[in-house]
Amino acid sequence: MTLNIQLPGKRSPLPVALDAAIKVRGKELKRSRRRVACITYTEIAAAEIWADVGNDPLIHVSTIHSFLWSITRSFQADIKAWVLHRIEERIAELLQAAAEFGPTVQQRTRDKNRLDIERYESSLPAVEKVQGFTYGTGSDYPKGVLGHDDIIRMATYFLAERPLFRTLLAQQFPIVFVDESQDTQPAVVAALKAVALQAGADFCLGFFGDPMQRIYPTGTGAIDIEEGWETIPKEENFRCPTRVLAVANAIRRDGDDLVQTGGRSELNQTTGLREPVEGSARIFVLPAGDGRDRRLAAVRHFMAGKVDDPAWGDGQEADYKLLVIVHRMAANRLGFGELYASMNDKAPAAFANGFLDATAWPLKPFDKFVLPVVEAISLGQEFAVMSLLRSYSPLLERSALARTTAAELLAALRKAVLELDRLMSDEKATVRDVLLHVHTEGLMSLDPRLTSYLGLPVAEPEADENAEDEEEDGEQDDTDREVLAMDRYLACPASQFLGYRRYTQQLSPFSTHQGIKGAEFERVLVVLDDDEGTHVQFSYDKYFGVKPPSKTDLRNLEEGKETAVERTRRLFYVCCTRALKDLVVVYFSSDPALAERKVRDAGIFPDEDILTEAALA
Repeated sequence: MTLNIQLPGKRSPLPVALDAAIKVRGKELKRSRRRVACITYTEIAAAEIWADVGNDPLIHVSTIHSFLWSITRSFQADIKAWVLHRIEERIAELLQAAAEFGPTVQQRTRDKNRLDIERYESSLPAVEKVQGFTYGTGSDYPKGVLGHDDIIRMATYFLAERPLFRTLLAQQFPIVFVDESQDTQPAVVAALKAVALQAGADFCLGFFGDPMQRIYPTGTGAIDIEEGWETIPKEENFRCPTRVLAVANAIRRDGDDLVQTGGRSELNQTTGLREPVEGSARIFVLPAGDGRDRRLAAVRHFMAGKVDDPAWGDGQEADYKLLVIVHRMAANRLGFGELYASMNDKAPAAFANGFLDATAWPLKPFDKFVLPVVEAISLGQEFAVMSLLRSYSPLLERSALARTTAAELLAALRKAVLELDRLMSDEKATVRDVLLHVHTEGLMSLDPRLTSYLGLPVAEPEADENAEDEEEDGEQDDTDREVLAMDRYLACPASQFLGYRRYTQQLSPFSTHQGIKGAEFERVLVVLDDDEGTHVQFSYDKYFGVKPPSKTDLRNLEEGKETAVERTRRLFYVCCTRALKDLVVVYFSSDPALAERKVRDAGIFPDEDILTEAALA
């Protein structure tokens, strides 16, 4: 049996389905030592599911990457063969790219291509000697480490091409549920479909997702229905108050035909009955330009008085979530604007997407080692510093320990760590300075992709005049994008990572539209601001009709491909449906009068809840 369950209003059907699976097949699963697999997109989502199911030993909950690694890690000979083939494949791709370089390709891009070819070629003998491969955040083939992308590529290849792997998965996990299926990569969906087709009626595959909430470009979106599948639409929404639910249905109106019902309810302590929560949903259309922060503060002050809730204000009582289209608004205010720009402006999509959760490979040394070390030093936690060094420093590997005395090694490490702490507080120290220090002092083994950039000469910044349509089409060579982005990144002040750390650890009210999917908050303030966003994949001006579609949008529309309007609609839907009580949208526009008319024409908010700057006077 295969299920395709659409759940727009929180993941309650998933724990219900898991509970039902255990009740129906629990004894059989326990007797045969098999389990139900529940796989999801992020570690945060996995933790939430674990809390829902009470850590039942018959249920295996993990991220997609961890799940795929768990079913392939025992086949080390096959993994080695795949890695060797992958290296040869990458060399061939790089050689082909070099052969196609045109006269406008920069010399630094050519140098990077040559260094990458040399790095892959030199890694082949080392990979041949690897005794066992492990799974890490980034790949390092000579050390036997496979990264996130490798796991997806390798495991889906094994499942698609080898019946034995499909059989083993179905035998271990006769029931597989996929959470957030709309953001699951098509290759994973295809691999699981192949398992279901081969296993037949003894295998149950369930996809739980809402295509309207697909926000990652790599996601499959709606699952194509196969013969014999059953689709179970879920119309109930248990999260949103009635006013927010009305807005959500209005946004969804042009996306699909699903109309949500129900809404959030609370127990009336007097009557003992559950009653609907009305909540509030308003949109302010305000002028763009100087004064954005002042106007946002005025909106919060308005709300604090309108709903009699000091949590919309400032100070210790403040408790609201401010959602911005991309990190730029938060970055500028929290002091990591240059770091943000290096990973987002005309950078490869993998950098921009990985910036949301610090998974982009250039950021990992700071996220995993540098920042935790600096934080531990500030708290006087020497044991934590030593624990990090044991985990990451090649100087503490057994082979290295034999070449020096413990006293000399500890003294050298202490000196290097203190210098690292000093560099991170020096506003003139760059990311390159910190990474070179980490690398040369042996504090951490860096991703070979990073060390290859550290070996390149420092470049002068160059003007980038790419137009929007070129950006949308991705016409600029992706290696060029990476080289230019890495130039900017390595030149950033390393101290900006301190503000970035505060942001990623949710120590500020800011989050991005993309970064809060699955979360929920009592009070949500959504900022729509194309000028500060500069993210061509999304445009609220296009969505509301203030700005005409680009040539790329029109071409995509003719070819049946998705446009910026469709992507923005889904993102807007996700943002608005995070509110458990009060929703406020602030739309900054360079033409607020036109924007107000377009917002009223859209019919998403009632006329009385569409406000302008006059309401803040």
